[in-house]
This record gives sequence, structure tokens and C-alpha cells, in this order.
Amino acid sequence: MMGILRTLRVRFRALVSSERGFALPTALFATIASLGLASAAVMASVDVQQGTKRDSGSKSAIAAADAGASIALLRLNRYATAFTASTPCLAAPSGTLVLSAASTGGWCPGISGTVGSAAYSYWVGPAALDSTRTVVATGTAGNVTRRIAISFKTTTVGGIFDGAGVIGQDKITLTNNSDIRVGVGTNGDVSLSNSANICGNIRRGVGKKVTFENSSGQCSGYGQSEGNQTLPEVSTFMPTDIATNNYDFRLAWCTKTSPVPVPTGCEEDSYTDKRSTTVPWDPTTRTILTNQNETLTLGGGDYWICRLVLGNNSHLIMKSGAKVRLFFDTPENCGVKAGGTQVEISNHADITATGYQPTLGNYEVPGLYLLGSTTTPTVANWSNNTETSELIFYAPHTDISIDNNATYVGILAGKTVTIGNHAVVKQDAGFKGPPLGGATIYQRQSYVECTGPTASPPNAYC
Repeated sequence: MMGILRTLRVRFRALVSSERGFALPTALFATIASLGLASAAVMASVDVQQGTKRDSGSKSAIAAADAGASIALLRLNRYATAFTASTPCLAAPSGTLVLSAASTGGWCPGISGTVGSAAYSYWVGPAALDSTRTVVATGTAGNVTRRIAISFKTTTVGGIFDGAGVIGQDKITLTNNSDIRVGVGTNGDVSLSNSANICGNIRRGVGKKVTFENSSGQCSGYGQSEGNQTLPEVSTFMPTDIATNNYDFRLAWCTKTSPVPVPTGCEEDSYTDKRSTTVPWDPTTRTILTNQNETLTLGGGDYWICRLVLGNNSHLIMKSGAKVRLFFDTPENCGVKAGGTQVEISNHADITATGYQPTLGNYEVPGLYLLGSTTTPTVANWSNNTETSELIFYAPHTDISIDNNATYVGILAGKTVTIGNHAVVKQDAGFKGPPLGGATIYQRQSYVECTGPTASPPNAYC
């Protein structure tokens, strides 16, 4: 027994004094600590990814809701003249827009759609006593939904010209000594470079900017503001029967002149050169086209055309006492491809009015109004001109480009406007934009995000 105890004692002393196995607990603790740190990093990465996904979904959802509200605004303005007391709404029961009665509380039926990978729905509220209407729109991206409420207030079409003579809905670019002597307005950026100048107030889009480069600037005494406005569609003030009731017949070539002109009313608009089946009017393509150094004088009212081409010192004149408006059909109906030109004024051609006499208080000028298209982009070009034109040019879906020395008296409004190379845009004292038939349109007034769940009425918790 004593021998066994001595043996155990010797081994215990040897074990105590030995360092074998000492590194094992240290290694185990280090491994556990490394695993803990790695797990924390993985969890943090997962949280960040989930947060990024939520942020992306949230941004996409709010963008989809805003897109839905914008579509509601576009439709309110486009169908304003079609609404009645019994059918003040639009609905899309089978995917096609139709006039509809209002639901309980005066709210219109909800309409849904998609934009990119997100979805939207919107509801239009009843008209208030102060002529405002509320649109509530939701946007959904993934599992994130956002909801907004926007109020729209009515104004008149002509009112958009009160503060600006140059309007580029998406952007305005001024370069190379261009001289703008009217107010300008856009929902996008205003860019000036190479000694371009604006003597007028500037309205830029919400969150957008005005930039001045290379000695460009704004005249003293004028200010800048921020705000968005919607250019109303030409269809909101264009005569509904323009396709069948117009003055195109005045342009036509007479196939017979005696005993009476055939067709009726042909060649009533004078032209200084010999006419043909295509000059100055091609009824097949509905194009006004002039020869070199010639003058076409219009004395009718509303014309319905596809293209206008003036060049080489030719002149288009509105006869004194006439109120000429040229309405341009859509590029799709005119066979104009994407990027095509519906208006081309070049090489010293101009558009004027013999009755335009500011000193006598007469400011009547011809108007060019392009329906354009949201899917087929088109352009209008003025180039190589040194003449003065007097006109209203209104094209909400067309990119306008003006170049080289010409002077423009009146109003220019397009999708984008680019003016350069010493071109001048101005208005004489007393000039006012046309009422364009006085059609009523809606403009954004206020914007809020709704915090609570979707409920009834649609603007609950907003």
C-alpha cells in the first residue's frame, strides 16, 4: 500500500511540474474567441445587407408612389374636358380607361399599374370648394409599401406663360452668347455657359440647380425660385374636330381655276412661286414646304399638319387680322420616326405677322402647337438664321434647338430647350401669352407622406 502511495505521489509531482497540455486550453479559448468575432462580423454583414435591401425597397416604393401620382395628374389634365357631373372619374376595370362614377365619399375607383419592378395604385379624391383635388398613391417594391398624398390646384393653360417666356419642362441649356430677355422655367436644371445671359427670373425644378460657367450670368434685379409646373397637353385646348374642320384647304393647289376653283377654297393662302401638288402644301404627308426666297401668307384659322419646313430665305407670314394656329399631329400618325424633325427653320427663313405692331397694342402672332408623343421623341430645329421671328412655339414633348444669331419674339416651350450662338429671345413691353382657350389644368400644390396603414377614405392617416 505504501508503495502505491509513493508511486501516485511521484506521478502527481511530475504532473504538477510538467507543462504538457498547457497550450490546449489557450488554443481552445483563442478558437472560441475567433469564432465569436467571425459570427459577429457575419451577423453585422447580414444586418447591413438587410438594411440596404430595405432602404432600396423603400426608395423604389416611394418612387413608384410618386410615379402613380404623376400618372394621375397627367390623366386629370388630359381627360378634364370629358368629365361630367355623373362621370367625374376614370376607372380601368379591364385594363382600359373608361369614364366612371365616383365611389362613396366622392373618391374615384383605384387604378393600378407597374413601373419597372415596382407597382403603384392611386385614388383621386373629389374636387374641393377651393378647386383642389387630392390624389393618394401607394408604391410597393418587394415587401415595402409607401403611401403619399398630393394636392393639386387648378389654373388655366395661359397662366403658365405669366412668369416665363422660355420653358423647357425637363431642362434648359444656354450657350455661346445666347441672350434671353424673358423669364425662364423648368422642372430640371438650368445651365448657362460661354457668356450666355438671362435678363429675367429663373425657376428651376425642385432639388435641381442653376449653373453659370465661363462668364455667363443673370442680370441684376432678377431672382431665382424653385418649383415644378406641368406643361398641359396640346389636346386640352386643341379643337376636338380639328381633323375634319380646319383651314388646310386654303393651302391646296387648284386643279381647276374656272369657272370656279377646284377644290373649293384652294390657293386662298397666297404663295409667291408657282404651286405644285407638293409645294407649298403636300396633302399626302400634310407638310408645308417652301422653295428658296418664297413667301407663304396664311390667312385662315386652325390648320392641321404634320411637318413645317422653311429654308433658304423663305418666309411664313400671318396675314393681318388672321389668328393662325398650326396644330401638328402626333409623330406616329405622321410617320415620323423617333428622333425625327417636325419643324425645320433654316438658312435665313422666318415666321412673322404683318399685324404685329406693339406700338399700337397689337401682339397677335402665329402659334405652332405640337401634340408630340411620350414614346416617340421628336425635335424642332432653328439653324443658320439671322432674321427675326414672331411666334408662339408650344411643344411639351419636343426637344427645341435654336442656333446662330436669330431673334425670337414671343414664347418658346418644349420638353427641353437648347439656345446658343448669339440667339436672342425677347418680348416687347405689353406682350402676353395666349389663353389657349382657357382650359383648366391641375398643378402640384403640396406633398405629404402618409404614416398609417391604408384605410378608408384613402387619405386617412395622411
